[in-house]
Parts: sequence; structure tokens; C-alpha cells
Amino acid sequence: MTQGGDPPAGTVVLIGGRAEREFTIVHDLGYRILYLDRQVPMQCVFWADVPVDVDVDDWDQVRDTIKARLGGAAPAAVLTHVEPRIPLMAHLTEQLLAERRGLSAEAAWNCRDKLRTRERLREAGLPVPGFGLAAGAEDAVQVAETIGLPVVVKPRDGAGAFGVRRCVTTDEVREAAAGILADPGPGTQAGVLVEEYVDGPEYAVQTLTQAGRTRLLSVFRQHMTEPPVFVELGYEHPSGLDAAGEATLADVVTAALAALGVTDWISHTQVRLGPEGFRVVEVNARRPGGRLVEMTTAVSGVDMTVAATQLALGLPVDAGPPRAAHALYSSVVFDEPGLVTYRTDIDPSAFPGPIPPIVEVEVAPGEPVLPKDHPGGGVYGRIVVFGDTRAEVADGVRRIREHLDLRVTPTDDLATSRSDSREFKSCC
Repeated sequence: MTQGGDPPAGTVVLIGGRAEREFTIVHDLGYRILYLDRQVPMQCVFWADVPVDVDVDDWDQVRDTIKARLGGAAPAAVLTHVEPRIPLMAHLTEQLLAERRGLSAEAAWNCRDKLRTRERLREAGLPVPGFGLAAGAEDAVQVAETIGLPVVVKPRDGAGAFGVRRCVTTDEVREAAAGILADPGPGTQAGVLVEEYVDGPEYAVQTLTQAGRTRLLSVFRQHMTEPPVFVELGYEHPSGLDAAGEATLADVVTAALAALGVTDWISHTQVRLGPEGFRVVEVNARRPGGRLVEMTTAVSGVDMTVAATQLALGLPVDAGPPRAAHALYSSVVFDEPGLVTYRTDIDPSAFPGPIPPIVEVEVAPGEPVLPKDHPGGGVYGRIVVFGDTRAEVADGVRRIREHLDLRVTPTDDLATSRSDSREFKSCC
């Protein structure tokens, strides 16, 4: 699946990804794209200047392929928006570029490996849940008993809430750990992480760090399903924190990024506010999923996809004025299995607001859906509304849902495929 013609200097190496906009941003900045993936998707053949199939798990092969394609010249940048490939991106940047730029390999692994994240933050005296690493199901039970139930069991380096489960009994811990070890999903690091469950509201914090100085772009109050599983139900801006609370949160996140070595990159950090204050749950060296990038752009003026591209290239980061004071994100989820029906004639431009709302349903009418807490269910779409007041955005979401008229018809013959192309099934 390779086109002819080697790219010249001024080429960005893009590893993985499926969104056309990731390609468009690079081209708009004046660079060509050498696109690498295990099997290049058909649409990416047309978006990339030179698409190449390569085993992206073989880092030496990837490096050698880049050198061969560029004739020994250094790329303008190495970039990915795919979380499992971020350590590879940082490694190749250090291997192939003369100047230090973007995310370091050490910082990439500090964020990707949840155990390393917690160890570095604890060493820095920052607030994290109690935690331990387990090699097997029985080890997980022992760690849980040491921490104290309930606990959260999760893969060591997963993403999107894959395999994450709150457990209130040792039997549940054993079952959750065994499930992760049997099917680690996108994770590559050995072991299962068992950590203290922090009961309290959760916040999604988006940041831009340049030359070691961190700017909070957005703080969203995150709403999720009740445990044991964690599926996003929505986000809201403003977060509801008062000025003092948001300042404390900013201090915690800024210190966490510094401790992990993030000096010139974007991040998406999840923090819980428990009885003892804020606790850092996840630090992700990437943009958020779903449509939180668009939501962040609206309330901050910074597009995190563009920012990551510019940071990788060593360019100044573009920033514009905020365009919305309030934003409300509502996930499309279902309580029961069945066949979904809804109206498809919605016109987002018909709804008032400073920015047209985002309306996405990722299954066609008549297709099967599963409940939000089912392993194959989760999020089937999203509605994001922007406005000047909280009442305005809430009313916008309500009106859009009324127009969609989403309904699920139960059926005794629900055939669902195990293969699901939805990009965002759960948390961002």
C-alpha cells in the first residue's frame, strides 16, 4: 500500500491516526507527510504524500524505514495523535532530530505507564491515590487488601477506560485482574494496577506547556456512570469550582507535569476531588478524545491538535480569543439493548449560539446498540452546545435531543459484532 516517490526534506513523519484533519493541518503548514502504520487505511492513502506499511511495534524497523525514505535526511518532525504511539514518537524525535523538541522519551513513558506516573508524582510529594502493581490475580487481591476496599483495577498502560473497574470485594478484584491479564487490549506493560478509589467529582484538565510554563486551557466537570465501570456521560464548562478551587487545581496539575518532565507539549489530565483534596488520577500526554478538543478551542482559543503539530515542529503555537463562555457536552448512551431509531434531518445551524453545535450519532437508524455499562456498549455519539449562559446550553442540548427523538426498540434477536469501529466508547 505504498505510493511511489520519496518525500523531500520538509517532511513530517505521521504515525497512525484516522482523522483527515490531522493530515490537513500538516499540509496547511506547508509540509509533506510520510505516513506510517501497520496497515495504512485506504482513506489515508489519499491524504498522505507517501503512505508506508511498517510494523510500528518494531521501533528499529520504523527508524530505518524513515531514514531510507528520507535518504538519510532528518524529518521536519515526528508526530502522532495516537496514544500508544506517543513513546515511539518521542523516541524517534530524539533519534532523528538534532534539536530537542516537543515531548521527551522519558516524559512520554512517565505519562504512558501509569505505574511510573504514580511513582514520579509520589516522589515529588504530589497527591495521588494509594496504589500497587500486581503480577497476577492473587497479587491484586493482596494489594487491594493492603490499600483497603473499594479499589480501582486497571491496565498499567491502557487508554479510554479500557478494562477499568471499581471493585468492592476481593472476588471482584480477582475477576477484574484476571480479565485484564487475559486480554490486556492496547496495553504493553506487564502487570495490573490496583489503586485507591477516590470518591468525589472528577475534572478533565487540558493544558499547553511551553518552555516549562503551563497554561490551563480548559477545566471541565466530568460526569460518568456510577461504578463499577466508568463511561463518560458528559462534560460542562465552567467546571463549577470557585476561583480558589480552580487555582489549587491548576497548581496541582502544573506541578504534576513538571514532575513528569513535560516541558513543551499538550496534556489531558484527570483529577478527582476527594475528602482529602485533589488527587491526580491520570496524566495523558495527548489531546483529549471525543469532541473535547473543539470544546477546549471554543473556551480557550487554542486548538490542541494544531498546538501539538506546531510544538512537534518547533513553531509558535497559534492562539485566538475564546468564542464561548459556556459549553455542555452530552454523550449519546443507552440504558437497554435493542435497535436504535432517530431523526436524521437535524440542521445544527438552526440552533442559536456563538458556535454551531456538534451533533454526532455513530450508529445508523436500525442498527443494534448495547447499554452504556456493557463492554461492547458505551458511547454512541455526542452533542456539544456552546452559549453565553448555563441555561442556554442546557436548553440547546434538550432541544437537540427532542428533535433527534432517539429510541431503542427491544428485540430478541440482537446480533452485534465484536468488531466496533467507534473511536470513543468510554472516557476521553
